[in-house]
Amino acid sequence: MKPPTAYSILKELGNDALHKYIYENIAEPTFDSHRITNLFPQDFRDYYERMLIAHADEGDIRNRNVIIANRIGIYLGRNSRDLQIEKIGEVTSTNMNEEETPTSFWRKLD
Repeated sequence: MKPPTAYSILKELGNDALHKYIYENIAEPTFDSHRITNLFPQDFRDYYERMLIAHADEGDIRNRNVIIANRIGIYLGRNSRDLQIEKIGEVTSTNMNEEETPTSFWRKLD
C-alpha cells in the first residue's frame, strides 16, 4: 500500500464533502482557490493534519502549506465537473502563508 499524500487524502474527503463545502460556505458565484485552501486547516483539521504528516519530509510548515494548497488546486481542477465548478482564469490573492500568489479563479455552475 502506498503512503498517503495530500491528494489521496483529498480523495478520501471526497467530492460530495467538497461540493457541499463550496456551495454552503462561499456565498459568491465566483471564488479563487485561496478561499478554500486558506480555511482548510481549520475547517478540515483532521485531513489537514494528516496531510502535514504525509509531507513531513518536504520542509517546514510553510513549504508543506504550499504543497497542500497546490494539491488542493490540482484536485479542484481534476474534479471540477463533479464539484460543479469551472475555472475561468487566474487571479492573485493572499495564500495561507500570507503571501500574494497567483491562484485559479472559479465559477459555480449551480
